[in-house]
Order: sequence, then C-alpha cells, then structure tokens
Amino acid sequence: MSKTANLSHYYRFLWEDADLLIVTGDANEIFAGRESYNLRYKIKPDEGEVDKSAKRMFAATGLAAISLAERESWGWSLALPGGFGMFAAIEPEGMTCGKVMKTPKDKAVVAVQRQKPAEEPTQSYFTPRSSDPVRAVEQYFEDSDQTLTRMAVTDDYRCFLVRAMPGGDFSKVKDLSDDELVELCERKVKEGNLKRLNEVLVFYECRCNDEMILNMITSLPTAQRKELWGDLPKLEIACPRCGRDYTLNRQG
Repeated sequence: MSKTANLSHYYRFLWEDADLLIVTGDANEIFAGRESYNLRYKIKPDEGEVDKSAKRMFAATGLAAISLAERESWGWSLALPGGFGMFAAIEPEGMTCGKVMKTPKDKAVVAVQRQKPAEEPTQSYFTPRSSDPVRAVEQYFEDSDQTLTRMAVTDDYRCFLVRAMPGGDFSKVKDLSDDELVELCERKVKEGNLKRLNEVLVFYECRCNDEMILNMITSLPTAQRKELWGDLPKLEIACPRCGRDYTLNRQG
C-alpha cells in the first residue's frame, strides 16, 4: 500500500457576493494515515481526550494552511493551558505530521512559523485564551495575521473555515455559533452558487529519515555533541516532528 494512500480532500470556494473565502474538508483520512504511520514506526498512539485534541489540532492547522492561495510551510507549537502541548507541521504539497507533548502547567504560548519557498521564515507568538486547538488556531488569525476568520470542526471531523477577503462582509458569519457556521457552509456549497477555486489533498507523513536525523546531530556545536554522546555507544533519538525513534551508532 502506498504511504500516501490516505488522502483527505479539502475544497476552497469564493462566496462572491460577500467576498468570503470558504474552505471545507474531512480530516478523517489524515487520522487514518496517522494511525498507519504510527503502526509502521511503532509510535505509541494517543488516547481519549488527548487523541481528540490532537485530531482537532490537525484539522485546524490543515484548514489554516489551505486557506492561503499560495502554499507555505507551517510549523505550529502549542503549549495550551493545563500542561498540554502539541506540534504540527504542514508542507506545501499537503504533507502533515505532528505529535503531543507535555508542557509546564503554568506555560501557555503558541509559536507559529511560516515560510514561503525561497524566503526566510517568519515567527509569531501569542498567548492562547483556550485549551481547544481549534480556537487557538482561529486566534492566530485574529492576533497575529490580523485577518477576520472563523473556524469550526465537528465531532466527526468535518472541517470549515470562513475568511474575509479585502472588503468582505464578515458580519454574515461573525456571530454564528459553530453549528450555525457549519450549517451555513454546507448549505452554500449544496446550493452550488459558490465559485470553486481549487481542491487540495492532505496526507499524514513525515519527511524525516536517517540522513536528516544524523545531520541534525552533526550540525550541533562540538561541545553540545560531546555532552549528548558522553560515553554512550549509541544514541536513541526521536524525530522532533513526528516522534519516530532513530538509533545512531557511534563511529570510530
């Protein structure tokens, strides 16, 4: 089976009368791909509420990236209220990966890195007001990107985003509940009077490999490498993006 057999389909529409961008999608194939990836590399799966939050993170960060007309590389590090943290990355070709992390209970910050091809990355930081990853990603657009944006992810992980274009009439969605936002988006798509812009495929995979992990270690300053290795004959290293374990053997 292909590593990218599980493809989630997202669609970008323009509501021309209101100058609003609408993005819809279903994230379940991303999660199926993540489950397959974790089984392949023996990564312990998340469970319960942690798994639910991780899925909402992947759904929301995917929507954020897809809402852009030009693809970029995104990296999200979320330390949410209550000692719960997550990392998610999404690449221009639609590859996404990530992992759950423990964070200090008194630490709440979201760091977002974006990079366009052939350009330097940009960094944004803000303090999240909610422990829900969807609300944290939505807050990014408000606090850092300064674009009017609403997001909703249903319990079965159907995904919706509405973003105002320059001069767009955001009053049509600003005060809607999540359920009302979902109903509006689904109705507008079903009516067929939106301008379809494009379709984007998203899949779960990490770009890490033995060479990448080795380069990550060898690029460290000499003193830091010596401290890391100590007298060990080998190192057990986890990919910082997906959590996959690697073993590096000391040479010489």
